[in-house]
Amino acid sequence: MAVIALAAFFAALIDTGLGMCYGTILTPILLIAGYSPEVAVPTVLLSQLIVDVAGGIMHTKVRNFTRKDIKTALYVAAPATMFAVLGAFSNISLPKVVTKTYIGVLVTLLGIMMLLGVKFRKTFKRLILISCLGGFNKGFMGGGFGPVVVSGQIVLNHDPRPSIAIGDIAEIPVVAFGLLPFAAFGALHFSPVFAVVSIPALIASFLGPYLTRIITEKNYAEKTVGLVALLLGVYTLIKVF
Repeated sequence: MAVIALAAFFAALIDTGLGMCYGTILTPILLIAGYSPEVAVPTVLLSQLIVDVAGGIMHTKVRNFTRKDIKTALYVAAPATMFAVLGAFSNISLPKVVTKTYIGVLVTLLGIMMLLGVKFRKTFKRLILISCLGGFNKGFMGGGFGPVVVSGQIVLNHDPRPSIAIGDIAEIPVVAFGLLPFAAFGALHFSPVFAVVSIPALIASFLGPYLTRIITEKNYAEKTVGLVALLLGVYTLIKVF
């Protein structure tokens, strides 16, 4: 249990600090610990909702997210939520190897572009496209939202500091809708592991946004997010093949 609590703390710290990797870190650890997917997946989703809400509040408090970022957050959240629902329904018809491969390739390319400093002109059409991809990933696989949405915003020449905050805040409705099928079918259980995961994750959520502020003020954010995205993309491809 101590290992799970520690993993949840670091997963939430990275997620609220860099805008990605909560489910990627925590879900495999719960499965390795012997929990079934029926317990692990809703536990991760429900605790991530807590992480995103707390992280969003702190991002606002430390001004990683300000009033001028609301429009961008809505452009990310609305299409992402709709495509998360589409992704959930596609789960029954598309081979997961196809989606895993495309997520791995996309995140790897975004990571490389950030490390090389490649930028594209930001348009809301491009932002919506990135958001749709991230939302579909979340609905289909339960992950792949943060790496695509945060990395995509930065490649579209958006400031890394609000990009990370928007990644967390825009994920709130996506995760909430992802929980609806579990609630509808009575599969949303508050097992003891939920508390073990949620308490340290909540604590870390109050610290992560300060990490965002520190790395962006020192101009480390773009390269740090790029490196994490690259490693995550390569890891995803290795798992496929």
